[in-house]
Amino acid sequence: MERFYLVANPTSCSGAARQYIDRLKTALDARGVDYILRETQHPGHATVLAKEAVDAGFDVIVSVGGDGTLRETALSLVHTDRVLGLLPCGTGNDFARAVGIPTELEPALDILLNGQNRVVDAGKANEEFFFNIAGFGFDVDVLDYTEQFKPKCKKGGTAYLLGCLKAVFGLKLRRTKVTFPDESYEQDVLLAAAGIGTHFGGGMNVLPESDPSDGLLDVCIAHDVTRLRLLKLLPRFIKGKHLNEPVITYRKATEVTFSCDPVSRIEVDGERMDGTPVTFKVLPDAITLRAPKQD
Repeated sequence: MERFYLVANPTSCSGAARQYIDRLKTALDARGVDYILRETQHPGHATVLAKEAVDAGFDVIVSVGGDGTLRETALSLVHTDRVLGLLPCGTGNDFARAVGIPTELEPALDILLNGQNRVVDAGKANEEFFFNIAGFGFDVDVLDYTEQFKPKCKKGGTAYLLGCLKAVFGLKLRRTKVTFPDESYEQDVLLAAAGIGTHFGGGMNVLPESDPSDGLLDVCIAHDVTRLRLLKLLPRFIKGKHLNEPVITYRKATEVTFSCDPVSRIEVDGERMDGTPVTFKVLPDAITLRAPKQD
């Protein structure tokens, strides 16, 4: 029988994860699962708990929270033989969308207990690991404004939407040198995103062709965008229908470097940190994930 170590963040989704965790314990007990559940106490604690679980020999280490909790947990599992599980109950849950894990407790738990293992890639933004998407520009501005709206919004997606709208009206373009392994050029960039997942910002399908297991980063660059053009573009971004727009560059690569003026902070799986210049690189076959069964 597999042994599960659950790393749970009770503050995820503005504290709504507390009820989810309580329901989860009841469901695990009813199914007779061999598990230990530990709650995080502070930022970075999930990484410490996950490392303890790896050292103790648990088979599956499970992130119970949002994308931030997932990132912290996964940091201790890179290139190990342990399996990463995911029970998404955060604000955005964007990586869960990319790999087909629902936010509803029972179906997500069924995948955790009865799914199949899938080897997936990770990425690095300079020296920082990411497991979904990293970027700079407009998405960082959106995250800044989203934090302002979170206390007023019951749903995380609403806060992200309001953050997007406010960022539109404070539109910033940055003169950026873009360097791929096979070419280099300059553009006035609004947003650059690179990742192995598909969604960011609580459901915006920025990298719709991404495959978490193909050994490549998907890269999306929005450039030379006016405010009016951006308003028309946002609904297409949400649906992943933006790839044929003339202001979008989209391609796959093993790495890409951005250097811009003015400089920008970067976001790494939704966490904001020191920024450009930045090089995004793929790390193939970095994590073994408990995922839905595939036909």
